[in-house]
Amino acid sequence: MHQPWYALPGSGWNLLPWTRLRATKDYTDMVRFIEQGGVPVTVNFTPCLTEQFRRYADGSLTDRYLPSAASDEAFQDLVSGAIPLPVTRRGLPPLNLDRLRMQAGTTDGARDLWAWFFLAWTAQTARDEEPILRELARKSQFTNEDVAMLEGIHRQLLSEVLPRYRELAQDGRIELSATPFYHPILPLLVDSAAAKRSQPGDPIPAFAAPGDAREHVQRALAHHTATFGERPQGMWPAEGAVSPEAVEVFGQAGVAWIATDGAILARSLDRPPTPDELYRPWRLRAGNGEVTVLFRDTVLSNRISFDYHAWRAEDAAGDLVRRFREIGYAWENAEPPLVLIAMDGENAWDFYDRNGRTFFEALYGALRASPGIVPTTVSGYLSRFGASQFVPGLWSGSWIDGDFRTWIGHPPQNRAWEQLAAAHDMIAACPDSAARERARAHILVAEGSDWFWWYGPQRSAAHEPVFDRLFRGHLAQAYREASRPVPPDLAG
Repeated sequence: MHQPWYALPGSGWNLLPWTRLRATKDYTDMVRFIEQGGVPVTVNFTPCLTEQFRRYADGSLTDRYLPSAASDEAFQDLVSGAIPLPVTRRGLPPLNLDRLRMQAGTTDGARDLWAWFFLAWTAQTARDEEPILRELARKSQFTNEDVAMLEGIHRQLLSEVLPRYRELAQDGRIELSATPFYHPILPLLVDSAAAKRSQPGDPIPAFAAPGDAREHVQRALAHHTATFGERPQGMWPAEGAVSPEAVEVFGQAGVAWIATDGAILARSLDRPPTPDELYRPWRLRAGNGEVTVLFRDTVLSNRISFDYHAWRAEDAAGDLVRRFREIGYAWENAEPPLVLIAMDGENAWDFYDRNGRTFFEALYGALRASPGIVPTTVSGYLSRFGASQFVPGLWSGSWIDGDFRTWIGHPPQNRAWEQLAAAHDMIAACPDSAARERARAHILVAEGSDWFWWYGPQRSAAHEPVFDRLFRGHLAQAYREASRPVPPDLAG
């Protein structure tokens, strides 16, 4: 579960609404699926997301995509579809989105657009189970009171997300893990030269801030403990990005396990892994200690992320369980195989029937009916069976193509790394320790992965200028905190 930091320095307004919308739709549905499914899972939260939840709940953070506080720009995003209304396959009455948006210039039309916006971004389970939401979804026209009620329901759903996951963790039904605080590509923070191992032909700007890498990890562990009441045993490195030096940072912080992609294991072995190698946890030396490393089954993870939404739910669940059985039938070791599926907690469900509800009901039901297949959390497996073998070496890369090209190597990305490096040099020369720490807080935000993601050529979206504004805004604020002139390329 991840969203980047959407607020400008000193602002209580998120420039985009994705933290709130993913909470009211996907994170709410996921926790309900788990509550009903009775299957243990491992759920990862990034601290920059949970801190936004906390601020939304206490009223110190909000966004303009609410009728009570909407800006013209935010409303136009709804009208244009830049912020979509995910109504397909949601069990809602037939809705003509083009007509709805065309009528948004009238008072009644604007009210109806807001109402459908809230309903589309409300969890499927809430809409199915709450009578008032079922009643509202049957209406063709809405009142001001309806819209105010839906806004209140959104605020309530968001405030309940973290307590519900915390309760499941305290009951032992799930394991909660964390990610370095602002979701940085940790190997590149330690030393960007790590990218040269997987991208030898790409220009890689020099950057090294190992102290910042350690701080992202330490802050994440402390924030997670304060949020959920227990220190996480494991961490999911942002984008599954690892290197030997980054793993050492995790090991120094006392992190017991991390997880990454099967492609990393293949590159580490310099050949495709055998099932015996993929479906086991590995030990990896990290400085004076060691960390357990797990590698996800990329094929199975991607089938859920990208393929199964086009299948009948029962067929998709049956196919996945069949593949589990095949792995088990071929297994010959004493310890059972650990098949790791790891994926984003948000985006896939937009394409599933009823936001994934029918798929998860079918899958969890099939797992409960398959005694030879034992769902488990990562730490649940490790506490019983441990990890015996050392991985011979660890490739430096991420879960996207086994490299870092999504975040470094392209001219706009490299320019951003150069701006970040210049800001680091600036605060290092600042003689005022208090000012230096205030400036460094904004540097940490700017080290998040998302800004570099959108600077790359592989991704494009309507709100790329917003991400650019956030990145440059936090770097500019670092200069202001240190009482230094803001470079012209960061102004604006």
